[in-house]
Amino acid sequence: MSIDHRAEAERLLASADTSIAAALEATLPLADQQHAAVLTGILTNRALGHAMLAAGQTADADVSALRAALITWRSIVAHAVAWNLSFAETDEQHEQWVELAYQLKQAGLDITADVDAITPGFGKDARGVWKSPTVQREDHLRRCAEMPTPWDPQPDTPHTTEQ
Repeated sequence: MSIDHRAEAERLLASADTSIAAALEATLPLADQQHAAVLTGILTNRALGHAMLAAGQTADADVSALRAALITWRSIVAHAVAWNLSFAETDEQHEQWVELAYQLKQAGLDITADVDAITPGFGKDARGVWKSPTVQREDHLRRCAEMPTPWDPQPDTPHTTEQ
């Protein structure tokens, strides 16, 4: 039985499109979002393999197409991680995304710089999003407590007319 590699590549890319939509769906549990993001990468890589076979490039794969697909995948995953780190409400939600970033780093796919570049677009501090929500709230409360209020006593300053 012969495989239609072009049709298989198109089918896998359609599945990857559905999978990344699930990864970005905020109503899904966090673990499901993470699995969908990883599944998107796997499906995309399989689709690339079938596309290369369809083009008759079994030995000499089109490296530029593979590189472009990996760059796109990396950007999608970095955006998903940045968004979820920025807006995690619990330490448990936050920890899973930090763990995903760590595992990618261990695999040689460090997205830390990408996440740091993306988070300011969400109005968040690039260094702060790596801290758990509990630590971020404590830092915020500490900064608020250190800020002067309009009701604080004003220091006595000499008036220029009293000389």
